[in-house]
Amino acid sequence: MDTLIAAFIAVAVTLFFVRGYLKQLTAPQQTRPAGPRGDAVAAPAEARPCPRCNCSIAKGTAFCPHCGAALAMWSIHSAAVQSVAVEGGAKGKLQPVINASMCVGCGSCVDECPETGTLALSGGKAILAHPERCVGHGKCAAVCPTSAITLAAEGILQTVKVPFVKENFETNVPGVFIVGELAGMGLIKTAINEGKLVIDHLKQRFETANSGSPGGDYDVVIVGAGPAGLSATLAAHQYGMRYLTLEQGEIAATIRQYPRHKFLMAEPIDLPLYGTLYVADGTKEALLSVWETILSNTGVRVATNERVQQVLRNGSGFQVPTAKGRYSTRQVVLAMGKRGVPRRLEVRGEELSKVCYRLIEAETYKNEDLLVVGGGDSAIEAALALSRSASNRVTLSYRGDNFRRARERNCAFLEEAEQSGRVSIKRNSRVLEIRPDSVTLDVEGRAVDLPNHYTFVLIGGESPEEFLRRTGVEIVEKVLTA
Repeated sequence: MDTLIAAFIAVAVTLFFVRGYLKQLTAPQQTRPAGPRGDAVAAPAEARPCPRCNCSIAKGTAFCPHCGAALAMWSIHSAAVQSVAVEGGAKGKLQPVINASMCVGCGSCVDECPETGTLALSGGKAILAHPERCVGHGKCAAVCPTSAITLAAEGILQTVKVPFVKENFETNVPGVFIVGELAGMGLIKTAINEGKLVIDHLKQRFETANSGSPGGDYDVVIVGAGPAGLSATLAAHQYGMRYLTLEQGEIAATIRQYPRHKFLMAEPIDLPLYGTLYVADGTKEALLSVWETILSNTGVRVATNERVQQVLRNGSGFQVPTAKGRYSTRQVVLAMGKRGVPRRLEVRGEELSKVCYRLIEAETYKNEDLLVVGGGDSAIEAALALSRSASNRVTLSYRGDNFRRARERNCAFLEEAEQSGRVSIKRNSRVLEIRPDSVTLDVEGRAVDLPNHYTFVLIGGESPEEFLRRTGVEIVEKVLTA
C-alpha cells in the first residue's frame, strides 16, 4: 500500500513539473518594462496566426499551443525581404552568427576558416571561439550545409539568398511550392515535416475548391525523392491524391549522395503511412535501408531517372516536361535540394551508396581507401582534408596534367602532401568503373585497379537557381532576426 501511495505521489509531482515546462514553452516571450519598484509589469503580446493551423498565437511562442508545431521551422519563410545597410553606408567587418538549433556539428566551418581557432566545436555545436581573429570573408557561411551560419556587421544580420517562399510553402508563382533544403533549411527532420505539411495544405485547398472534375493528369507533381519529397509522396498517397513523383536519379538518390559519413537524428520523426522514424548516430547506409523499406512496404510510386527540365504555366495548371514525357498537373511541389544537380561521371557503379558528391566531416574517415575525382579547389581541399588522418590511403584522380584552375595556396599544399606520400595523384586519368570494394582508372591509357571504400566526385554541377528563374520563382535576400 505504501508503495502504491509513493508511486501516486511521484506521478503527481512529475505531471506538475511537466505541465509547468510545457506552459513555459508555449508562453509568449514578452517585453516587461520595470515598474516603480523594479517589478515586472505585464505587457500585451502581439498575436500572429500559426502557419500550420492558422490559430492565433502570441508572438515569441516556441510551439503552437493548438497543433504543437515548432514555429522555428518557419523562421526563414517569415523573415522580411529586405537589405541591410549599416549607418553611414559602410557595412563594417562581417562576423558569423551561428543558429545552434540548425547547427549539426559537422565542422565544415571550422575546417574552411583560414584563421585557425576562430571557430571551434563545443558540445557538438559550432561556436565563435575567438571573434577577434575573424576577418569577415564569410567562407564559413558558404560551406555550412544547413544554413546555420549567417553574417553580421556591427551586430546587424546580413541577408541570406533564398527562393521567395511563403509560410504555406507557396512561391511567388501561385501553385508552385518549395519544401526542404532548397527553401533554406538543410535539416532532415525539417525537410520531412515540411513535405507532409505542404500536402496537408494542398488537401485543404482542394477540399475548399469548386466542385467538379479536376483538371490535369495529376493533382500534384512532386519533384525530388529526398527526405522532403518522399514525405510529401507518402502523404499524397495516404490522402488518395493523383500524384506523380519524379526523381532524376535512382530511388533515394539524395540519401545515397548524402555528404556525411555519419549523422545524428536527435529525435524521432513521424512519417506518413510509416510511423516513427528514428535513426540515431548512424550512417547514410542505415538511413538508406530504412528509405528502401518505406518504399517497399507502403506501395508509393516514384518515377526514377527522369529529370524535370522546367515547369510551365498551362491555364490554371502546369505542364511538367521531362525527357520521357510531358505531364499536366494542378500543383507542383519542388523538393530538389539546394546543392543543385552535381555533375556525374556516368560510369558503371556510380549509383552505389559509397559515391558522394560533397565531403563533410572528413575526420570520421579513418583507415579507409579513398578516391577523390576532380581538379578544382573543392577536390584538392577534400583530398587534403581526408589525408590529415595518417591511416587513410587517399588518391586524387584528375583528367588533366596540372591544376591551373586551383588556387596557388591549395596547389602548394597538394604538392607537399604528394611529396610526403599522404596523397597519391593520378594525372591524366579518368574513372572507368566503381565497384563495392574497388575502382578502375584509366591512367594514360592503362587500366589501374585500386582498393576503394568511398569515392568523392567533385567535378562541379548546375545550381538550382537557373531552374527556379526559368520557372518564374523569385530569388530574394532575407534577414533572419535573432
